[in-house]
Amino acid sequence: MTTATIRLSHAARNDISEILRFTQVQFGDAARRRYQGLLQAALRSISEAPEQAGSCKRAEVAAGLRSLHLMHCRSVSKAGRVARPRHLILYRQQMDQVVEVVRVLHDAMELSKHLPQDIPR
Repeated sequence: MTTATIRLSHAARNDISEILRFTQVQFGDAARRRYQGLLQAALRSISEAPEQAGSCKRAEVAAGLRSLHLMHCRSVSKAGRVARPRHLILYRQQMDQVVEVVRVLHDAMELSKHLPQDIPR
């Protein structure tokens, strides 16, 4: 099995930083470590199987876009269980075994309003 390289967009890096900062402030250091572990497990899972069970095509939002809710990766995180993860990883598979993570957004957000302009709709 070939593992894809994960490339985080600038927006996705900012999303992750903000998610972890918010988690730290609201829930403490232990919760931040658990959520960070869950994010890492989800990215690793996407790199191993971008079209895995639980991931969804998001053609209604943008061509070639997929999403994976963090709840589908709780069992593979070794950092401890996150009871109610609320974020989606939005990504698209590129050529040459690269998966680009476009955004990491709260599941209550309207996805199409938070995508970069360079994503074909």
